[in-house]
Amino acid sequence: MSFSNLKFSHELQRAIKENGFTQATPIQSKVIPLVLDKHDILARSQTGSGKSASFILPILELYLQNIRPGKPKIKVLVLTPTRELTLQVSDTFNLFSTHLSKKPKVVSLIGGESIGDQLYEIQQGCDILVATSGRFLDVTSKKQMNLSHVEFFVLDEADKMLDFGFEE
Repeated sequence: MSFSNLKFSHELQRAIKENGFTQATPIQSKVIPLVLDKHDILARSQTGSGKSASFILPILELYLQNIRPGKPKIKVLVLTPTRELTLQVSDTFNLFSTHLSKKPKVVSLIGGESIGDQLYEIQQGCDILVATSGRFLDVTSKKQMNLSHVEFFVLDEADKMLDFGFEE
C-alpha cells in the first residue's frame, strides 16, 4: 500500500516523502488504519519491519488533529526496554514532525542522564514521553509527573521488557 493512500495530512505526507518512504510495509498497512481509528493493538513483527513508524505516524496524525492551546500535557507515553530504542523512537517522532504546524514536544526519559533535568523538562510541558522502563519507574515513584491526560500508551518491544525483569 502506498503511503499516499493512507489518511495523513499534507504536512505528514511531506515528511514521509522527504524521508524516502513510499510504500507501507505489511505491518504498517495493517496497523496504521487501526491506530487512526483508535483501536487497541497487539502487533508482532521482525526487527526492521517498520513497527515504530506504524504507531508513530498515526499518533502524529491524531496529535495534529487535536492540538490544544496552553502548556503541553503528556498525551503519548511510549515505554521501551533500552536507552537506544528510547532515543531512536524519540528521534523518529521528531523526524516526522518536521513540517507539522505545531511540533509536539518530545521528551526522552533515560538512565545515565540527570533525573532532575529530565523531570524539569517534563514539567515544562511535554506532549510525547518516550522512556525506558527502569527510569520511568524511578520517576513515577517521585510522584512529580501527571499521566492523567495520556491518550496513547505504547509498549515497544514488550517481550524484551519482560526478559529484562520489568514485569511491574
